Amino acid sequence: MQTLTFDELLRSFKQNKDTPHSLLLGAGASVESGVRSASDCIWEWKREIFLSQNPSFVDTYSNIKVDSVRCAIQRWLDNKGGFPANGSDEEYSFYAEKAYPIPDDRRKYFQHLVAGVNPSIGYHLIALLAENGLFKSVWTTNFDGLMLKCAHKYNLSPIEVTAETSDRIYRGDVDGELLCIALHGDYKYGALKNTVSELDTQNDVFVSAISHELANRNLLIIGYSGRDKSLMTALTLAYQTKGNGKLFWCGYGNNAPAPVMDLIQLVNESGRSAYYVPTDGFDKTVYSLTRHCMSEDVDFLRRIDALKNVIWSSLGGQVEP
Repeated sequence: MQTLTFDELLRSFKQNKDTPHSLLLGAGASVESGVRSASDCIWEWKREIFLSQNPSFVDTYSNIKVDSVRCAIQRWLDNKGGFPANGSDEEYSFYAEKAYPIPDDRRKYFQHLVAGVNPSIGYHLIALLAENGLFKSVWTTNFDGLMLKCAHKYNLSPIEVTAETSDRIYRGDVDGELLCIALHGDYKYGALKNTVSELDTQNDVFVSAISHELANRNLLIIGYSGRDKSLMTALTLAYQTKGNGKLFWCGYGNNAPAPVMDLIQLVNESGRSAYYVPTDGFDKTVYSLTRHCMSEDVDFLRRIDALKNVIWSSLGGQVEP
């Protein structure tokens, strides 16, 4: 598996700042905005299933962050049978449907999940880079709409693309526009994709557009684990077509998940270029990319510092990074 150190990525990104990039964001990108991770959602669903069948334990097992509570709930699930193994790839889709078999209830769960959540500094910096033409499209598996919400605050015209508006995806590059593509649907418009059957296929238009987009455009992936087989299949097909767009998979830490390693190897074997880049979280990654890429633009750096101060004031404390 080909890798780049983070400083090598920074230098490469700066050398190509005259070239528009695409960005793919997973759930890890929104954790720093206060959105629950996929793992936290799974444990919440497990707790809801357990407590709805054991209401007398509501007070005892309310805090799902406590290890002893998790162990007790997992032991109950294991003894009951019919549930996937703890930590397996099937847990997310299984428990989403098991906890809320009615699709409208699942939509409402995610609606409540992101209510009142504000974008972290990483989203703001992406918008600033998009203003300068470094990003032209942001693809996301998330339901939170944070990129779209943030883009409205800047000199951008965000173009929202969902399964119901997929025809917008073939717009040509326009200065000041940022495509925001919701790969898994959006609770405001149509069906979300959380269950096995829903995650099995991506919209055909999206699959075709990904191949078209990545033929000659570099893609940065941040905060995505590679859990969704349909999206990984779409990426695999995209990089089997000819082109010179590179893939930079910014993972958390040094250990890439097996599906990510397999994809990177396949891309390189097919004659394209793909790299795994160990990073330290969404905000820190985007902050470092932004500062290094724009290090010679004094006015831009002032905007970054002002932005940090605004967010610092709103949180009443120090902002990382």
